[in-house]
Amino acid sequence: MSLLKVGRSVQRIAVIGFSKKGIYMIYCKRIISTVLCGVLVLCMVSCKGTTSNGLMQDASPSTSALALYTYNGDKVCRMFIFDSDTTQSILDELDAVKTTEAERWSLDDITLPIYGLEIGSTDGTSILAAWSNGYWISQDEAVYSFDFDFTGLEQDYSWSDGDEFSSFAVFPCARILSQNESGWNGTLLTPAIELSPPSGITMTLEAWEDDAVTVNIINESGAEWSYGEYYSLQVLLDGMWYEIPAVPGNWGFNDIAYIIQDGEKQDKTFHLTMYGNLPAGVYRLVAENLSVESIVAA
Repeated sequence: MSLLKVGRSVQRIAVIGFSKKGIYMIYCKRIISTVLCGVLVLCMVSCKGTTSNGLMQDASPSTSALALYTYNGDKVCRMFIFDSDTTQSILDELDAVKTTEAERWSLDDITLPIYGLEIGSTDGTSILAAWSNGYWISQDEAVYSFDFDFTGLEQDYSWSDGDEFSSFAVFPCARILSQNESGWNGTLLTPAIELSPPSGITMTLEAWEDDAVTVNIINESGAEWSYGEYYSLQVLLDGMWYEIPAVPGNWGFNDIAYIIQDGEKQDKTFHLTMYGNLPAGVYRLVAENLSVESIVAA
């Protein structure tokens, strides 16, 4: 045995010979104890980190209000919390919920009421999520089991600036909740209101492609007429037209007016990117209470 001195500390080292060429195995109790302690600390830190589910980790409460949506089968209600500390408290509650990815979730698992959340992210886009019957539905279509009291969330906090919508299409992740591989789920689609076309204005279909619809608008009203960028898509199900939601994303329309003088006509192209891939069916594009129809093949 020999003694190895480092400063004031003294450590015994056992040196055992294994061959004539002087190959040795050195065993140091202090080094092994240090390594084991380090591994233990890393394990403790790692285990502690699993308490975060990370579903809202990119949310930015300091720069965005938190919106809570509810749908009871009749209308969509939306409320806000603007205080960043309160929003962070809610995000912490949501983040602490234990989650597992749902393997067999389907549209049949949806029950009322349905809750939705929307908040700005650190990169300036929106984070969208929906919840129903113990399931969290993310905007990337991932679904998780999520045991949380959303009724309590609605009642325990002071939400403000409430507003209502008649169409389910505005709900966070509405597209995911209303369409699957078989097509549209009419249960959560909102029937379209009856159109009232403006007098003397006609719109005819020039071309309907996967990502764009081109129309021709003629003004024979006897006066100047204008229209904007806004449009919507509807699908025909069992003889009724229904509003369909866009795919989750940050969509909007430019606030601009196009003017058509009396006796003139214009071609206008509406881009369908926000609606993604459409299931086979009969669709119509609606703009300014005017519409054109087309059959979309599978």
